[in-house]
Amino acid sequence: MVRPRILVAVALAALPACGGEAPPAAAPHKAVSERPAGTLVYVSGSNRLTSIDVASGRRRVRTVASLAACGPQLHVTAGRVVFAGLQKGRTTVYSAPLALDGPPVRLGSAHVYVPSATAGRMWLAGVDCDRSTMVDVREVTVDGRVTVESRRRVPGTWVAAAVREGLVVQRGRRLSVWDPRTGRTVRRLRLEAVTETRGDLMLGCTGRCHHIAVADAATGRTVVARGRRLDLGGRLSPDGSLLATATLQHRRWSVALVNTRTGATSILRGARTGRTYPQVAWAASSGWLFIRGRGGRLLAYRPGSQRAVRLPLRLPPEAVSIAAG
Repeated sequence: MVRPRILVAVALAALPACGGEAPPAAAPHKAVSERPAGTLVYVSGSNRLTSIDVASGRRRVRTVASLAACGPQLHVTAGRVVFAGLQKGRTTVYSAPLALDGPPVRLGSAHVYVPSATAGRMWLAGVDCDRSTMVDVREVTVDGRVTVESRRRVPGTWVAAAVREGLVVQRGRRLSVWDPRTGRTVRRLRLEAVTETRGDLMLGCTGRCHHIAVADAATGRTVVARGRRLDLGGRLSPDGSLLATATLQHRRWSVALVNTRTGATSILRGARTGRTYPQVAWAASSGWLFIRGRGGRLLAYRPGSQRAVRLPLRLPPEAVSIAAG
């Protein structure tokens, strides 16, 4: 049974080898008649990536050498999925078309890889996670072109995320924004962990990580979610206005929606999954939220609608590292 606590370990998930203004409030509820659309991608079994077109149900499987069965971190940006595998003793990062209809492109070796605040780019830090320090930081496009490169040492033990001003670097319990171009620390953060960013918005926690919070790196404004037992492994919507995250009430899981401008929290109707932890992923191409529920059943929610709906799709038990685009 999963304990009812915030899963801070998400912020430090290991690799296989080892805006400015506040976003607008969510739209009021109304009937939505659009069909769910988007693409889901996940790791399923050793060296296998699977992509599902939600509208048609079509699946495509691609075998990728060195891809870990336990599932690397999957990131989706600019219509491509970014993942990593172990090759010749080093964690190597790749990108591939989200539909998996083309070969992967090698982006380089890295200790940590996180999405850039600029769509279509990734930050890679370090080259070997066996080393005690991270040296060599690169921002690369998803087709492998280097846009920024720095030989400076990262002033921390982990790179949690990236915002427009630089990288969110963790050292012990301290978080700061560090600019690899100048080597200077831009600002200290009051968050105790950061698990995801969307532009300048950062999803993290405060109060010894008992409270979920969304902070704006550009303005310094922090909004604490008004809800209990919210999980830190949530996801920000494409426009940053909503946070979808798992919540545990009376030993039963469901999905909570947090307005990132006000902190108001509500339980999403139709998304209670019982003892099954609900994995969530937003599709930037369509704005739909996808939820993996009990028995692998796929649910979908469109902001503005009254509840989540069931889809005639199931994910296999071995599916891990789910992402959408």
